[in-house]
Amino acid sequence: MQGSVENQSKTLKPVLITVIVVTLLLVPFLVYRLVATGDNLKTVLEENNVLLFTEPRSVPFVELNRHDGSPFTSAQFSGQWDLVNFGYTYCPDICPTNMADMKIAYNQLAEAGLADQVNFWMVTVDPERDSTQQLSLYVPFFHPDFVGLTGKPESIATLATQLSAVYYREGDGEGYTVAHSDNYAIIDPNGKFVALMRPPHRPAHIVTALTRLIGQ
Repeated sequence: MQGSVENQSKTLKPVLITVIVVTLLLVPFLVYRLVATGDNLKTVLEENNVLLFTEPRSVPFVELNRHDGSPFTSAQFSGQWDLVNFGYTYCPDICPTNMADMKIAYNQLAEAGLADQVNFWMVTVDPERDSTQQLSLYVPFFHPDFVGLTGKPESIATLATQLSAVYYREGDGEGYTVAHSDNYAIIDPNGKFVALMRPPHRPAHIVTALTRLIGQ
């Protein structure tokens, strides 16, 4: 009996040594793969004009209204990926172009079976003129799944500031315009602001960035 145990011990020792050696060899490789994957994601995003933050940023709690009149809170930026665009319905050029790009990108994501994991939003920077009714005539024109948001100026300003959007009114009278930054904010399923997509925008940039982020 004792000899049998000794024999088993002698047999197991080489096996254990082999397992330990293989593990030690694999650890650096696995670490490298993890780092390389992260670097690769960052590189791909940068190639598509997306800045991925080192640390996710919080989104402040604000209360707004959807273009259908139903209430919205920023807590609803969770459970899926969100692409947030700041603009306004009276915008003469940048906003309709961005919305058209978003439509193309969203349709391509739908073809890839990913649209159900992403929400596209337009937050107005002109709440004085962009009522829910006005937004309801504008936002769904580009895609029925897109949602427009409006509300109190201070609530919009709070959200915009945290999502790296800048805007200000230019001119007087009914024909005034609103100058604004041209970025998309990307919020992850945990409700964190994780990346900023900068111009020039292309539908392919949106599709590539969101596809990689969803699949990371």
